[in-house]
Amino acid sequence: MIKDKLLKYLHENHYIYLDEFIQLVHGDQDYGYYVSEKMIGKRGDFTTAPEISQMFGEVIAIKILHVINKNNIKHFNLIELGPGRGTLIDDILRVLNKHLSPETNISLHFNEINKNFIENLKLQFPKCNIHSVIGDYPDQYSFFIANEFVDALPLRQLMKRGKTYYETVVKKSLNGDLEFDIEIARTESEIYVKSRIDLKNNQIFEYSPQTIGAFNQIVNFLEKNKGYLLLIDYGYLKHPLKSTIQSIKNHKKTDVLNDIGKQDITYHVNFDCLISILENKKFLEYKFQTQSAFLKLNGIEERASQLCKQNPGKAEEIKTQLNRLIDNEHMGNLFKVLEVEI
Repeated sequence: MIKDKLLKYLHENHYIYLDEFIQLVHGDQDYGYYVSEKMIGKRGDFTTAPEISQMFGEVIAIKILHVINKNNIKHFNLIELGPGRGTLIDDILRVLNKHLSPETNISLHFNEINKNFIENLKLQFPKCNIHSVIGDYPDQYSFFIANEFVDALPLRQLMKRGKTYYETVVKKSLNGDLEFDIEIARTESEIYVKSRIDLKNNQIFEYSPQTIGAFNQIVNFLEKNKGYLLLIDYGYLKHPLKSTIQSIKNHKKTDVLNDIGKQDITYHVNFDCLISILENKKFLEYKFQTQSAFLKLNGIEERASQLCKQNPGKAEEIKTQLNRLIDNEHMGNLFKVLEVEI
């Protein structure tokens, strides 16, 4: 079990950095949460936007169609990072197959590590390609879709006390339980934070080197082959300078250090770190907005109205689904959308 592995590590080491802790808990090849658990849906730990309504995927498909028609694309990769049960890509493909000409060729790719999901994806999409690393795709125009993917990648937390920088770590307490603490920051962490912000005493700065690395790989791939990236996650542009880490089990918030390997550990994504990469590369074709703004701009309200007319008996259910996706009290403002077109 994950906790046993962690305790064994902490028996031999004084502490484990937060990002290393999350990597072990989420990605362990035998017991990692994202490797072995069935976490999505009503019977899982959380529900994503595609599971709420087909409209979410349909609107994304309309956006993809717009890009395809604008650039007259006939052959392309359709790549989803963390597809889970395949709900989103299924909705997207349904719309694309309905509107694209027969000569259009779609090469379908998934980056997924969950054993159960991989098996189901292969059955549902027999011609799909499964990848464990980002960037291993054919060299051609590519669409990248990442919905609630990067918020689960390993996170670092740094704070400043006096003139010294510290990082969040996990230790074994005197009574044998797990607890959070701080230790002197790694050099590369301190250098990165100093390049981003003048941190004040006890403020917390969060960033994910793994997310930055993955984002760079995608952008570099798009630079070479051209394409479009749609990254959707809950997060911020201006750092709140406090901890945003949380855990979810059975659709309820829990203690992060409980049920190790059996619950989702997540956080709010620091989009500023990603946008700075685009600006350093002088990319002008990117847009950052709320999920509500993106979905409205691409016709979700019109699609909801259409579905209500086609299914009057489900009109209230459709309206409820729409509100969950675009209302600011639900997902509308909390979730952000980063679009990059090269």
